[in-house]
Amino acid sequence: MSYSKNKHNENVGSDIERSDERIDATGEVFTPMELCRIMVAEIPEKIMKNPNSTFLDNSAGNGNFLVALRDELMKYHDVDHIICNMLYAVELMEDNHAEICKRLGVSVDHPHYVCENAMTYDYGFGELVGTEKYLGSKSSKITGTLPSKQSYEPSQAMLPL
Repeated sequence: MSYSKNKHNENVGSDIERSDERIDATGEVFTPMELCRIMVAEIPEKIMKNPNSTFLDNSAGNGNFLVALRDELMKYHDVDHIICNMLYAVELMEDNHAEICKRLGVSVDHPHYVCENAMTYDYGFGELVGTEKYLGSKSSKITGTLPSKQSYEPSQAMLPL
């Protein structure tokens, strides 16, 4: 009998069938729920009680960390505040993303839980970020002039040897 890598994912609370090929291609290995709860319990109470604290899982898998965080944060905050103000997630795989949203009780188009590539996502979560925040449009470009060569004098430390 051969070992299926998908067994690991089934054992950590996911019902999604993942082929060994997919697991090899994506590196999907989910953290067991009990371990997530142990790690979340290590977060200082002061941080958990702060209504302005935010938590990001940028490789969210099936959402075990988010569920553990939500459950712990519910000791101090209303679930709506937690879901809409404190938790954020980025997940590459569409089926994992849908599973996260289902487990958290939000729609798949909730701006805090996105199906994107964590390596290229702008981490705006529905808000303008970077230059777009100040220029008012995602298509805007910064224009201006660089200092003239005369105004830029490299220090001795920057000169090649």
